[in-house]
Amino acid sequence: MDFRIKWEGNMDKKTLALLGVALIVVGVTGLVLSSGYSHFSYGGYSPQWGSFGEMGQSGMMGGGMMGGGMMGGNMLVSGGVPYNSNGSLVSLEQASDIAKRYLAAQNNPGLELADLEEWEFNFYVEYKEKSTGTKAFQMLIDKYSGIVSPEMGPNMMWNTKYGMMGTQPGSMTLTKEQAVAYAQQFLDSRLPGTKAEDSGLFYGYYHFDVKKDNKMYGMMDVSGYSGQVWYHTWHGNFIQED
Repeated sequence: MDFRIKWEGNMDKKTLALLGVALIVVGVTGLVLSSGYSHFSYGGYSPQWGSFGEMGQSGMMGGGMMGGGMMGGNMLVSGGVPYNSNGSLVSLEQASDIAKRYLAAQNNPGLELADLEEWEFNFYVEYKEKSTGTKAFQMLIDKYSGIVSPEMGPNMMWNTKYGMMGTQPGSMTLTKEQAVAYAQQFLDSRLPGTKAEDSGLFYGYYHFDVKKDNKMYGMMDVSGYSGQVWYHTWHGNFIQED
């Protein structure tokens, strides 16, 4: 039996060549799109599944975003412009001033600066509510330009009050003890020798410092609803804390 494709009609060599190019373009495009989808569809570790699972809740949030409107006009320096005229990196002292000026720009007297840390690739900033003590949101300061931007990950995906993605009804269903267990389970399987230490509660998730030999090593979050674990991979090595 002959399985060779038989072309009907008159198809010259030029037409066949164009068709071949078109098929190659479509194939390459499919690979790129497929690769991109794979990258952005998986971010949280689920201890129940034992592997990297799909990111948390979906759907746009109808409530408040960070600072009353994600980013808005709160970038303190335009993109691509060095914060220092001599091209040197932003110092911890300068980052502290930037973080305070960003907070002032929010015009929300109920918030205060909770933490400022310098890492290899950025400055990490936390803000919290004065009245409740609950942490509000996490920001990053670019070490070259001084730009303040919302931290990716749980800060945007799981934060049920200041984030931008779908909310969860009611209180979190996961206790702090359960969150600690899930966090440590992840570390034991992926980063043996490290320990999860409670670092505060955000709306929708628990935040942990990761220590190794009693020194800061990284950070991670655990969803207060699903138990998913999200390890921060974008900071680099820890340098110092304000």
